[in-house]
Amino acid sequence: MRRLMNGIVALALSSASLSGNAAKKQTGNTTNSHPEKGIAAFYGRSMEGHKTACGSTYVASELTTAHRTLPCGTKARITNTKNGKSVEATVNDRGPTSRKRIVDVSRAVAEQLDFVKQGTTTVEVEVVK
Repeated sequence: MRRLMNGIVALALSSASLSGNAAKKQTGNTTNSHPEKGIAAFYGRSMEGHKTACGSTYVASELTTAHRTLPCGTKARITNTKNGKSVEATVNDRGPTSRKRIVDVSRAVAEQLDFVKQGTTTVEVEVVK
């Protein structure tokens, strides 16, 4: 009986620990007071029409972004730190898969931030209220 109770307690503790980690992952590092800085790239033409992790369909002409931790539907201001251009985009996917980047953006976002020719740029990402 004691062995069973120890197992139940251990299971409850590990479950609580996992749910705490999940909550931390969901909120991410980006907040209004602490923007996230790093590299952005944009989705290639081959992604057009594919389903995103958030359940929508990727459309290159829409202002969307992929972020690892921000909740789906979050509005984020993305600023190209090289030229100061900024755009608001909606998180509709998870990613990027490369740990070197902090976001992947739609072609429309890349065009507005003026980095299509370069392929990548340095950006600052902050949540918009």
